[in-house]
Amino acid sequence: MVEVPVPPASRPHQISLTSVKAGTRYQVIEQNTGEVPGYGMLSPRDKPIVINVKGPSELRSSAVENLRVQIDGVPFLIPSTVTGAMYVALPDTFTTPPVPKAATVPAPVPKAPAPKSKKSR
Repeated sequence: MVEVPVPPASRPHQISLTSVKAGTRYQVIEQNTGEVPGYGMLSPRDKPIVINVKGPSELRSSAVENLRVQIDGVPFLIPSTVTGAMYVALPDTFTTPPVPKAATVPAPVPKAPAPKSKKSR
């Protein structure tokens, strides 16, 4: 009996897409399963599209340079050499953990000194 290698299970991730130009088509394809969890058209006034994926994915678009991509809230920069109707390979979510978000802790505000009381004469 021949064993077929099974890709390791990945943890789910969220891909957020926004567009800077009207009429930009997009399609997200999971490479391990061939599933298409996201497909449609975006315009600048649309709310960001959030797509849940597992494993390495591929982003196809009619104009990739018009899309802004975030993976788990971290911006994913599309290479400047990729333009037009090309695809972008999104990183393998199993081997590439998300970048930890920096905790924004406000700097402590120094307290004002207590007013000095007047001495009685």
